[in-house]
Amino acid sequence: MSIVSASSGLPLPTIPKQIEVLVVQSNPADTFLTMAAFEAAGLTSGLRCVSEGRDALSYVLRKEPFADVPVPELIFLDLSEPRVSGLEVLKVIKSTPALMHIPIVVAAGSDDPEFVRSVYALNGNCFIRKPGELAEFVRFIQSCYHFWGSVVTLAPVEKAQRKATKRLGMPRPNS
Repeated sequence: MSIVSASSGLPLPTIPKQIEVLVVQSNPADTFLTMAAFEAAGLTSGLRCVSEGRDALSYVLRKEPFADVPVPELIFLDLSEPRVSGLEVLKVIKSTPALMHIPIVVAAGSDDPEFVRSVYALNGNCFIRKPGELAEFVRFIQSCYHFWGSVVTLAPVEKAQRKATKRLGMPRPNS
């Protein structure tokens, strides 16, 4: 049952559930904006951030210092990462059976067709060009969070954690 707006007669959007989101962003200003936009969209818990591709891989593979972190249900990945590129992060996650279920939203400052093709060839779930204006960026994050938190059925976290733990030989999370 959906709630209908009295003024427009259209269904009001449902409030997205709280999901585990990993933001991989190397630019501190973009990190701040991304985190603030997710919070403005209603994500008040489960929002984590790492500043480079190497840490993103350690995070999802649950290597120190990230051995006890929850498996993300959504990854928001910036392509321009130092040391380990965003494309390499995408490739590793989408080629690891215990992790490939995690949707990855790839964001970049450019919509170069070669980048776009590379992202989809590596099974990225969507590619977006980062909007230049703050209000537009906040709307994008809100739409993204609403889509992944309300519209889509994500893989259950508990099963995903057990599979990742078993297949990758990682320590079990403390529950």
